[in-house]
Amino acid sequence: MDTEFYNAFATPSAPAAIAQAMNLENETGTTQKPPKLMSIEEYYGWKDRFDNWVQANHLRSWECILKKYVLPRTDLQVLKELSEFTDQERTMYKAEKMMISLLQHAIKEDIFILLQHDKTAKSIWDALKVKFEGSENMIKSKKALLKKEFDLFSSLPGEDTKKLIERYCHLVRSMSMLSITKDREEWVDKLADVLPQKEWGTYLMILKNTGVYDGLTISQFIEKIESQDLEQQKIARMNSLSGQQDVKMYYKGSVPVPEVERSPKIQTAFSW
Repeated sequence: MDTEFYNAFATPSAPAAIAQAMNLENETGTTQKPPKLMSIEEYYGWKDRFDNWVQANHLRSWECILKKYVLPRTDLQVLKELSEFTDQERTMYKAEKMMISLLQHAIKEDIFILLQHDKTAKSIWDALKVKFEGSENMIKSKKALLKKEFDLFSSLPGEDTKKLIERYCHLVRSMSMLSITKDREEWVDKLADVLPQKEWGTYLMILKNTGVYDGLTISQFIEKIESQDLEQQKIARMNSLSGQQDVKMYYKGSVPVPEVERSPKIQTAFSW
């Protein structure tokens, strides 16, 4: 009943939320679709996810990546017609075609069309690796730039804590996708250092003095900051004298904007 009530009145997801969901779907895949390679720079991270997905869902097709598929021939070395295939040959032919289809769906089109291959699944797979390795100089440059961005990362003028954390998470994700690693302390210390000291200095000192700070992973640290940020918002709201509603906290629909009441026009001898 509660679910039906929510579904009846829930508003459509915001475009940003939809885009975020699509990006997550592309990265991890679904039960029906493999993870998608959107950029050649993401090859290393994508490869492991794609390997696992195919082996879990289409193990026979995965064999066509390990060993190049060859069309069956007759005793006279003439290519067989499909109707002449044995059951085993049909199974392997179908596995090969499935693997090619998975690769076509998983690799972004503007990457796929640049691959040099002979239309077999293994040749496509090998060509993708060659394409990635040919882009290594570009990837090295991007790695260097991201490392520099990490060193220079700081809060922007007018940026609140939520936006700062969101931007930092994007940076961490981009670095991880290019296999740029940092120690647990480095990830946490960097974010702690860029938090506005006026707002967060006392809280960070409490975490460190009580020993809570030591051993925190970046996700645990972010969770604590977000929780404290929400608590600060609650305190500020409780102390607010205006008592004005903050509808955006729970309702994503449009809210009518009250009209500004105008003062009555003063009539004079010169009024028309």
